[in-house]
Amino acid sequence: MSTNPEQEIMLQDQNRTRVEGSANPSARRMKASRPVERTINAFRKFVSVYALIISLLIAPPIFERFFAMLYLFQGERVILWIVSLLLMSISLYGFFGRLGRTWVYLVLFNLLFLISVELGARSAVKLFFANKEVSLARRAAWTYDELRKLTGHPFLQFNGIPSTTDNHALGWYFSNLNSRQLEDVDSLKGSTGNLSIFNNFGFVGRDFAYAKPPGVIRIAALGASTTADGYPAMLEEYLNTKVAGQSNRFEVMNFGVGYWTSAHVLVNFVLNVLDFAPDYIIIHQAANDEHARASEAEFRGDYSHYLKVFQPPPIIDRYLLRASVPYRALKFYLNPNPEWMFVETASQIRRKEPQRPLNARELAVFRRNIETIIDVASARQIKVVLTTMPHATDERYSPLNCIDQFNEVLRSIAANNDRLVFVDLDKLMTGKDNQLFRDAVHVNDNGNRMKAEYLGKRINEDEERTLLKAP
Repeated sequence: MSTNPEQEIMLQDQNRTRVEGSANPSARRMKASRPVERTINAFRKFVSVYALIISLLIAPPIFERFFAMLYLFQGERVILWIVSLLLMSISLYGFFGRLGRTWVYLVLFNLLFLISVELGARSAVKLFFANKEVSLARRAAWTYDELRKLTGHPFLQFNGIPSTTDNHALGWYFSNLNSRQLEDVDSLKGSTGNLSIFNNFGFVGRDFAYAKPPGVIRIAALGASTTADGYPAMLEEYLNTKVAGQSNRFEVMNFGVGYWTSAHVLVNFVLNVLDFAPDYIIIHQAANDEHARASEAEFRGDYSHYLKVFQPPPIIDRYLLRASVPYRALKFYLNPNPEWMFVETASQIRRKEPQRPLNARELAVFRRNIETIIDVASARQIKVVLTTMPHATDERYSPLNCIDQFNEVLRSIAANNDRLVFVDLDKLMTGKDNQLFRDAVHVNDNGNRMKAEYLGKRINEDEERTLLKAP
């Protein structure tokens, strides 16, 4: 069948249209994919540059200067170097197109965003909330086992980790231990006293030596946190000022550890203090035994119903607390005092303590412990200075009937022992000036200085009487 030229041209146009129509979807797809591909490539370049910038910001020299909460520990520095170099490698690898999978860039972008939020939060704290920096840093420091200041002891339940007063390796952490920027609720501070670190025997003050230097009158201060928090050093200064120019001088050793009961003090005296051959001991203990109250069936004279083997509880989110300031701030905002911060959690059995005055059995155990210390000291020709415990009368604090009960026991012991040097600090200080007290029983520096002066005067008087009696 023949066709004319016009029909032939029409057929050719139709065939061309069909062919082009069948090829158009692919062409359209190719044209459409080019902007998407350009966008993906731009995103990859952006993430690669972003990773490079973050890798530089978290490099330890920069991070420590601008983002660290006061200080970087050695382990943190190593981790930051590893992460910084890893991000830098990924950045360069991605920038030159060697990292092809888009999902990797998406994951990396989200990670970089989280790191940016963290760096931003740290910058905000340092720029706008500088008074919180020490606090936030210390809250992270709590999670490091190597920074624990208390350790278990086979006979004393716990005491300070022995160090040396010449060791400042822990840097800012201990130098800021008593910063006024810190929260008032801090059982560690109350249990360790005002000095930066424990000495070579795990107690407060300068390092101890067994041998007593010639011409030294050695005084051992026994007790708990009301002894650890400072009066022994002031007592030594007071006594040596009074005897300036004389051949003898005084050395006051602080054997107080926070949260210790009279049972701890007794064991410590027999196992530790006697080896230092003190000339005097000061017993300043009348607070912590009240927490051993229990029913008649439950109560044990060794306080085993109340105390347990020292075991700090685990901190499940310790690594997150160390790494993230926003998480740390939120965590402590919701729960300012997690149980793992407190010595009680590690050392005391969780139980309901009866809220009542001490009964005769409980007071008898306290009396037994104090009298045993006195008896052993007297047998060793060690002079005993016995004190009562002053306390606040401020209505903000709960009634301290138990302290009054203990003080009456101490007065009774003193009345039946004429060899004691008795200093009734309760009568001398309680109710006179509540501004001296930081809480119910702990005093400020002025209060500690008053304790030191009252004790120092009586010890001086006793020394003068001894010299007069000497042939």
